[in-house]
Amino acid sequence: MRAGRGAPVIAVLGCYGAVGGAVVRRLREAGAGPLRLGGRDLDRVRALIGTGSGGPAGAEAATGGAVPGAAVPDVGGMEAGAGADEAVAVDLRDAAALAAFCEGCHVVVNCAGPSSRILDTVARAALAAGAHYVDVAGDAAVRDRLAAAGLPAGSTVHRGSRGQGSAGHDSAGQGSAGHDSAGQGSDGQGSAGQGSDGQGSAGHGFDGQGSAGQGSDGQGFDGRGSAGHGFDGRGFAGHGSAGRSRAGRDDAGRVVVLAAGMMPGLSALLPRHLAGQGFDRVDRLTAHVGGVDRFTPAAALDYVASLSDGYATPLAVWRGHQVIPRASRPRRGVELPHFPGRVNAYPYLSAEAERLARSLGFAEVEWSSVFDGELTLAALARLHDLDADTAAGELVRTSRLEAFGRTPYFQMVFRMEGEAAGRPVTRTLVARAADSYELSAAVAVLAAGAVLRGLVRPGLHDAADVLDAGAVFQALLDDPAVTRLEVVDGVAPAVEVEEGVL
Repeated sequence: MRAGRGAPVIAVLGCYGAVGGAVVRRLREAGAGPLRLGGRDLDRVRALIGTGSGGPAGAEAATGGAVPGAAVPDVGGMEAGAGADEAVAVDLRDAAALAAFCEGCHVVVNCAGPSSRILDTVARAALAAGAHYVDVAGDAAVRDRLAAAGLPAGSTVHRGSRGQGSAGHDSAGQGSAGHDSAGQGSDGQGSAGQGSDGQGSAGHGFDGQGSAGQGSDGQGFDGRGSAGHGFDGRGFAGHGSAGRSRAGRDDAGRVVVLAAGMMPGLSALLPRHLAGQGFDRVDRLTAHVGGVDRFTPAAALDYVASLSDGYATPLAVWRGHQVIPRASRPRRGVELPHFPGRVNAYPYLSAEAERLARSLGFAEVEWSSVFDGELTLAALARLHDLDADTAAGELVRTSRLEAFGRTPYFQMVFRMEGEAAGRPVTRTLVARAADSYELSAAVAVLAAGAVLRGLVRPGLHDAADVLDAGAVFQALLDDPAVTRLEVVDGVAPAVEVEEGVL
């Protein structure tokens, strides 16, 4: 397939899933496009693109041919008219179909899952087609495979937030933080031997000027860069200087951004932002993440895989600047700050949390998944006796039962302890949304915008290393899907009362 010349083509794979659908909606609200939307079920893709069965509103293709009435067929499929979205049937098991889906795109955003089984399949197809790549998941296994295939680790350059965020306002006084986020992130030294993950937080800010910087590289671009479409923290905005690189990047290089979702991704970005809120030194992080949130089948499979593939160590903590296995235990019926009523907590230490501890210098990190109900935590206790597919199905079933008749919510609470001006300081960041999938979509769209603007250097990155944490916080302040986002001093207010229980 070959997209029409002009504005950058953004491909979204897994477009009708929980995350993919939110990504598509957000891109459209931001005025991005044209979009190429892909999934196995063409009828579902057509429904999302607004074509239905009554004929195309954009271009449609089952890989290998065009739908009558769509644009003129080309060697791999068809050519879309300027600004037209495309609906494409693509099965990840069909290498030719996947290659055709990626051909001619500026950036491919992968929302398909489970990531633990897809691995680097989509990333390799995108890179072979000359496209940049953003993955809402993509953990250590994906990173290792791409590195082994020769993709270099991308360098990170600390630039910090200039306080403009998503709405062009200085971050001082926004929310309850009250501090400018400039200087946020680690000092770039990280931990020796960590590869690209030991380089700390990047800090590329979104300044709303929309300078493009894609340039012409002979790999499927049209020589006009990304047409100057910028990203202002809320969406694509304005026309910048086409073909120039704001980050000084080599336009012949491809950019890969992994972990551009809620967790991993936002789960590192928000603590990085919090660390910049008046701390001279940070010592301890306590994280509670969860609520009443439904598992999708793909998310459940990835969660099951994470418990055994090295992504996370169950019941482990970070203490004395090292991983301490089996140092914690599940807690039932506890009252946690900022959570409604009594909840259950399942502690673990993820690879992302360990990298965060190393880069920010934490002596202690305790991290727990929070389940507002008994069923899901009880299911977790049985998973070791089940095969992956059965275990994932059990998580999907129990999470739906848990949410029945209740108002879903997903919450991230980060309590950080350290020192400022020689005195002990405790601050807590609370982020709450209706579900975790909207948060993943928000980060993915921010990452795609940064890539299209040329703010990310070529190579392999995690989103937390190339997105400015302060700018992400500011963007979420204006996000209608985020119902609470603030930084508060001290430990916690009184326990909240849950709403929406039948």
